[in-house]
Amino acid sequence: MSKKVSVKDIASHANVSIGTVDRVIHERGEVSAKTASRVKAVIKELAYEPNLIARSLATKNEHSLAVFLPDSKDSNDYWHYPIVGIKQAISEISDHGIDLKFYFFDLNDIDNFLEQYNRLISDKPEVVITAPMFEEYHHEIFQGFETNNIKYVLIDSDVANSSRISFVGQHTERSGQVAGRLMCSLLSEKENTLIANVLSGSDITPVIQKRIQGFLNYMKEKNPSSITSEINLPIEIDDSDELAKLIVSDNIKGIFVPGSRSHIISKYLDKRNLNDIKIIGYDLIKSNIQDLKAGKIDFIISQRPLKQGYHAVMRLFDYLIKKQSEQENILLPIDIILKENVDDYLSSIKL
Repeated sequence: MSKKVSVKDIASHANVSIGTVDRVIHERGEVSAKTASRVKAVIKELAYEPNLIARSLATKNEHSLAVFLPDSKDSNDYWHYPIVGIKQAISEISDHGIDLKFYFFDLNDIDNFLEQYNRLISDKPEVVITAPMFEEYHHEIFQGFETNNIKYVLIDSDVANSSRISFVGQHTERSGQVAGRLMCSLLSEKENTLIANVLSGSDITPVIQKRIQGFLNYMKEKNPSSITSEINLPIEIDDSDELAKLIVSDNIKGIFVPGSRSHIISKYLDKRNLNDIKIIGYDLIKSNIQDLKAGKIDFIISQRPLKQGYHAVMRLFDYLIKKQSEQENILLPIDIILKENVDDYLSSIKL
């Protein structure tokens, strides 16, 4: 194993003092441009990597990270998984003085959302991990971050023209297009499809809207003879026959669920013996996995929420500790999961 390059090595090669090298590394000034350029050239030549833990201890600064995400009701909820990824990443960089604080909000309660946001702004963290919800408040939320000099990373869904330092997640509209292609592979040209939004509240989130748009665009282009309709449904649909009547009357042979609740649709259809309907949904939560393995759901598109949370923290680590201001987005793959590969997939994506 090669010897780790030290500040002393750089000083020797650049023919300067250790103190001069330290001032160049930490950008403390008091070094001529010519000398600083020579030191930086040696740093690059020797591939010097600073001791980040020592740097954190030397500065004695604790960096504050806020997580502003929907509250997860249980481990079967999609929003449980980014938190697992966030905590895993934090455990790996705990020596660097990261103070983590959560601000969870109720997706069905706009007042609670704004209350938690105001708490966060009042606490003035350095950086935030969040997912864009309640589209009408995007400008206000991001403006509040910028006014208070709070940097942020977005997960789950990106927002054009926002000043986030990075986005971690799927290309949302393209994932809807993938769902459209899968649906076309399952149905004949004149069989119709239904987009079923299973909502706990009244609003469709921006990420759902983008998936639907991608799905509709693909269906319109590739299968114009098929009719695609859309319906909003409550979580409690067990006692309703309206959906079953719609499926029969409109010759619905495929249902696209653009959120994580395809298991609710599959259970509804199973109770009414409508087992010939194809279902495509999102997210490998426990109930979806069970119905996928049982053949009640045909495809699940996974967006790796654990990885979203994990990589979001690491992006901010690069920003805070490594001082990397220019950061690229991390676009995660659009994974297509079916019953034959789900177990292998789950084994492969563990952190």
